[in-house]
Amino acid sequence: MQNKIIIFSYSDISIQIAKVLRSKQYHIVIVEEDLELSKKALKDGYDVKNISLMEDENILSLGITDKSVKAFFCLSDDKNINLFVTLSVRNLNKELKIISVSFGSEDNKTMLLAGASKVINPYEIGALRIFRTLHKPLILDLLDNILFSESNIEVAEITIKKDSIFDGVYLKDIDLITKHNLILLGIQDKEISDKFIFYSSGINHKIDYDDTIVVLGHSNDLKNFKKVISSSKR
Repeated sequence: MQNKIIIFSYSDISIQIAKVLRSKQYHIVIVEEDLELSKKALKDGYDVKNISLMEDENILSLGITDKSVKAFFCLSDDKNINLFVTLSVRNLNKELKIISVSFGSEDNKTMLLAGASKVINPYEIGALRIFRTLHKPLILDLLDNILFSESNIEVAEITIKKDSIFDGVYLKDIDLITKHNLILLGIQDKEISDKFIFYSSGINHKIDYDDTIVVLGHSNDLKNFKKVISSSKR
């Protein structure tokens, strides 16, 4: 079954995020109570549910407990509705990745306490984008090319499995990454925290199973690399 992502509310930020996710071959389900916005989402080619999420049975009808649902985006322009839906979805599924929008630092904390896995603040993203435009335009062009164009360059998160050939190996001892024409961006160590450790920081981190490495490269190179990295130690 195709990986599914549910997006609550067809707001301006929803439209942009939905475009990017659809280009990555996710099946997008838009949930919108407003009839006109539902029609717009349907016209844009999405699977649309014209329902309210104020009731738990409506949330469950979306299949949020199904393993094919990879994430739930809560992107309403109304922060109180976002908070309510985030709380409700988290209560019904303790494991689902929930990404919620916020409009200030206090909202960030509130959404995380409500159960959001990650919080998107469009104002902070906008400020960072302006800074990059002024100071590092080449980096911005690269990111735009990866995220918003038809380029086959991708960023991939790869979780190391137990007995993988990478289990117990130090970052600086890995040569398979460069041999596959990939660039190592960093690692997330689950035992330490959810904080991302950039490879450029110079830390020679030891990789353990359940850690996640992040690499950049062409789609075909990434596919081949994933096959190699899943191989068991001999």
